[in-house]
Amino acid sequence: MDVGRLVRTHVTSSELDPSGELVDGALRCAHDHADSRHQRRQRAAARGRQGAGRVSDLDRGRRAAQGCVCCRPLAHAQASRSSRILSRRSTPARSTGLRVCLARERQLTPARTLTNFYLAKLDDFDSLPPALDALLVLSKLPSFDDDTAVEVYREIVENVNMKAYAQSVRHQVYLLFDSFLTHHREALKKMGPDFIASFAKMVDGEKDPRNLMLLFQLDRVILLEFDVKAQIDEIFDITFCYFPITFRPPPNDPYGITADDLKLALRACMAASPYFAKAAIPLFLEKFVTAAGPTLRDLLLTMAACFPVYGKDAVGERGEELWEVLKTEVFYSSSSSIESAALTALEALVRTLYPTATDTPAGLAQVIIKQCLEGLKEPEKNQAAGSAKSLAAFIRASPSAGPFAYSQALPQLFRQFNNPALPSQRVPLLSAITTLLMAAKSVYAAPDAERRQEQECSLEPFREPLFDVLREGLRTDGLKAAAVRGSVSLAEIPGFWGRQEVEEIVQLMDDLLLNDRDEEIQRAVLDGLKTIAEKHADVVQSVTLPLLFHALPEQAPAESDYDGREKYRAILSSLAELCVLPSLFETLVVRIITKLDLLSSPGAGAEPTASERETTAAYAWDLLNTLRVVLDQKLAAKHADVARHYSQIVPRLFGLVVSAALPRTDSADPLFRDHRLLVVVASIAEALFWEQSEEKQSKIFETAHTSFESGDLRGIVFDAASAKTAAPRSPFRPGATAPEQDLIALYTALVRGLKSKTPLPFLSATDLLTSKIQWAVHVARDEFQLNIVLDLITAFVNKRAGDLGDALGPILERIWMEEIQDTAQPFETRRRGLLVYLHIAKALALLRNELAYAAVNRVIEILVLSNLDPVFVGEAARGFSVLADAGKPKGKGRANHLNVKLLYAQKLWSFVLPKLIEGEKEAEGTKRLVYLEAFASLLPLVPSTVLLSNLPTLLPLLLRSLSLPNPAQRTNVITTLTSILETANTSTATDTLLHEQAEALVDGFLKSALREDGVETSGAVRSAALLGLGVFPDSIRYETLRGAKARVVRSLGLALDDPLRAVRREAVDTRAKWYRYGA
Repeated sequence: MDVGRLVRTHVTSSELDPSGELVDGALRCAHDHADSRHQRRQRAAARGRQGAGRVSDLDRGRRAAQGCVCCRPLAHAQASRSSRILSRRSTPARSTGLRVCLARERQLTPARTLTNFYLAKLDDFDSLPPALDALLVLSKLPSFDDDTAVEVYREIVENVNMKAYAQSVRHQVYLLFDSFLTHHREALKKMGPDFIASFAKMVDGEKDPRNLMLLFQLDRVILLEFDVKAQIDEIFDITFCYFPITFRPPPNDPYGITADDLKLALRACMAASPYFAKAAIPLFLEKFVTAAGPTLRDLLLTMAACFPVYGKDAVGERGEELWEVLKTEVFYSSSSSIESAALTALEALVRTLYPTATDTPAGLAQVIIKQCLEGLKEPEKNQAAGSAKSLAAFIRASPSAGPFAYSQALPQLFRQFNNPALPSQRVPLLSAITTLLMAAKSVYAAPDAERRQEQECSLEPFREPLFDVLREGLRTDGLKAAAVRGSVSLAEIPGFWGRQEVEEIVQLMDDLLLNDRDEEIQRAVLDGLKTIAEKHADVVQSVTLPLLFHALPEQAPAESDYDGREKYRAILSSLAELCVLPSLFETLVVRIITKLDLLSSPGAGAEPTASERETTAAYAWDLLNTLRVVLDQKLAAKHADVARHYSQIVPRLFGLVVSAALPRTDSADPLFRDHRLLVVVASIAEALFWEQSEEKQSKIFETAHTSFESGDLRGIVFDAASAKTAAPRSPFRPGATAPEQDLIALYTALVRGLKSKTPLPFLSATDLLTSKIQWAVHVARDEFQLNIVLDLITAFVNKRAGDLGDALGPILERIWMEEIQDTAQPFETRRRGLLVYLHIAKALALLRNELAYAAVNRVIEILVLSNLDPVFVGEAARGFSVLADAGKPKGKGRANHLNVKLLYAQKLWSFVLPKLIEGEKEAEGTKRLVYLEAFASLLPLVPSTVLLSNLPTLLPLLLRSLSLPNPAQRTNVITTLTSILETANTSTATDTLLHEQAEALVDGFLKSALREDGVETSGAVRSAALLGLGVFPDSIRYETLRGAKARVVRSLGLALDDPLRAVRREAVDTRAKWYRYGA
């Protein structure tokens, strides 16, 4: 709760509107007074009276008022006007009964006169609120001096009966007190005991949460700044009476005050003075008898905050009693939050009693440690875990008691571990040792640690026993998880273990990572290695990485070797997590590229089978994707080393692709002709190219442009000899082979990663765009090449719209007239022309360029021709999906390197939607279908929340769209409706509408959830439908769908036989929700 903001809000919540005549008169008076003061000072200097002393501002103002003709009526005018305003019934008028000329007039006389006037109103019940508001404004003026503040304070104390007024009026009084404490604190201090006594009387019995938040702040200031020792009992009574706070905010609380806000504010107040200790500590002990749940947790955390303030002597007197109540919560509490709070309080207790390294851990420390050691003698009991945690609190709390706790606990634990009464006792014993080691890590390895292991040497006597115990734990089932945590903790402590010890521990953890089948152990080991790598990267680099890379197969496992495939994927997943650090990433890059190079090299044996080619491509894809995943993590973490890896990664990967694309003398099918690998390589290149500076981008792109356009591909690869050819091999030249044309994927990657301000290496952007449009429409061999060049066109238009300028309009017109509208053209040419047209429109829509809306409008207009050219018009309707994915990145979590203006999607949606709705209304019969297809294709453009405001109009369209034949379009509709159902309760109107149509929605979802003969379907639409059906029990009241429950459950039973595992899993979850629906 920001009390300061709350105070400011109430101080400035209304502005006064004094008459212009009064303000102008006040200003003229002020100027006259300033001139008269200047003239008097000059006369005084001439008469030699400089040493006569200063006249106070108050005296000067009084004399000025007596001597000035206009000032005498001014005060009367102000008081008269204020009286009139105060007598009004209008709340705004009454709340603005001041400012008159104070905002622009700084004279003392008007402020003094107004203060007296408002003080006279304090005993008037109806006039008190506006009077307090006025006094609050006055109290902040420079002319409101200390004497006036004390006078106003005394008048309020004497004349205002707080219990007779509402909480809003009391709040005004507290705001005025806050102003006095802020601006006139020293004057209030001089009042001595009278101030604290009167303040306590005024605030006694306050219960309003908003007022309490302010009062706790005022109490804390008084406790910290005033001499309260003699009157601490009075402050104790008005403060501790609220402890512990049990407050539940009312619904729709306008102030937003929570129970935690009040608890924290009161806790800060209770911990503000050591003089509270005498009464507070017995109160804490008394409260333990009845406290439970959140109240007990509040009590424990309050004790933790108060102990250091109350001091060693006061806390030590009741130390054993405090330990007894804390021990109960640490050893026997069933709540982890209360146990944690009790440990925090214990830590504060120990820190208070033994704050420095020179404090002898005698007395209570020995008592507690002895009891904990007794608890550890029976390690299988619950008390043992609490004992270990208590000892860990000692270690964290005190530089003297911590080492003493180690010296007593570890030898006993080692003896028990080496000679356990029962073998099963070793598990809790090692867990206890690990708990102590993790406490040491939190003390010695924290970034801002003040304590050092080298100084305290608390663990030094136990170096060898600790190493032996952890090493044995890493080799023994049941002990591995605890041993990993303990080992990592010691490895994190600076300077404790040498390289040899860390290497041996890492080797044991590596063995677990590769050979242990327990997923929990593998997860703990991997997290531990990541932590160790931050402190000992050289060890992980020299020990772990070679072992993991050696475990990767030289060749891809056979198609039937499922275990082999899962094993190398687990290793790659581990590498992806470990190698994010700059020092390890470089090793990953070298090893992966080497593996890819070996995989792509032709073998000496027989030509691989189709199955072998597929498994090798899958292995290569996994290697490349590992590199891409690590890059994504580094980019998300904003690592500075990413950009410099471009020259190390991209030319080498380009070399593999270019070498595979060039003509061969044999019949082998090179690995890197696989389109899936090309896509990943292009994605890596785009990400790294984007990270280059504009200057570096310009040089790289100039070389790439020359290479791709001229056909000399040696400039883009690392090994120029691998790309040397007898003749130019440009992918754009006539007669280029399909693999050579696929190289345009690399060119597209660089264009997508190109920054808008990077200088281009050619003069005419229009010529480049025109050539690529022609290539897309007339040359591209397949959908892969077409989609790649469409991405290039989109990126180039989006980034270089300024360079293209006025040429874009004619280009779009030419495409429309020659490639789309001309029905004499082959259908494929028209389809490609339409896709190019829509992709250019998408690129411009991201910039909110008006050409985009004109182009989209043309596409909408041809939907009416569905009866004349049904196939092409259907293609146009489905083409709206191009606009729907505008601005979305290629891949989950990937950055989008296109230029995107704010609210582009909403503007495009607002432009298209009314035209589609109107067209659908005017169409008849099957002609309406194309509008529904366009509508469904466009749905992913905006989040479903955008649709809520117009849901009554859109819901019928969505319902009809559930019957569309295209599975992708039905998936869009179902996903949108699912999101709407999840947010339905945010609006009563939306909730009502959805309940009215609930059965129709359920039937529509069920039709897409099941496979039917003659109905086109996909796994994606079935999964989406089942997921959506699972939302109904949480969004729609049972009585609405009571009659549909049996039918839905029966249909969901059929979905359990779906051939896809993902669909079956959704069916199981959804049927379980419907079984519980209404139960």
